[in-house]
Amino acid sequence: MLASIVLYVLGVPLWMIIGMVILVFWNRSRVKKQPGIFPVKVRPDPESNEESKWPRGVSYAQWVHDVAIVRKAPALILTVPYGIKGVEGLPQDANPEEVKGLGDHPILVRVRLDDDSIIQVALAELHPELAPEKFQEGM
Repeated sequence: MLASIVLYVLGVPLWMIIGMVILVFWNRSRVKKQPGIFPVKVRPDPESNEESKWPRGVSYAQWVHDVAIVRKAPALILTVPYGIKGVEGLPQDANPEEVKGLGDHPILVRVRLDDDSIIQVALAELHPELAPEKFQEGM
């Protein structure tokens, strides 16, 4: 009741708010249905950044050559490209309590980007493009 009064006073039509909510859900479902999309969470490597935490929401990624295109934010409208140079070490099991939203057995992969920074990627299952053997062939 109070929220509707505040919105009325501010002059925001209710149909605009409903339209934005429908647009957000439509865009999320459209992104998830694209071929080659897989759920991920990305954070800076904790060894180089002590305060790095896993994001709350699940992002969705897609591979284009050696670039992971990650769609973030609640509406999946923020797009971040990660140029992958190589995989650091072997994939490890992640703590499902720490990395929520990716199933019961998430996998952690440390990835070196083209600018030589390292990020951690949490996946529901190991994607073939992140297999360490793929990057060892070219070295």
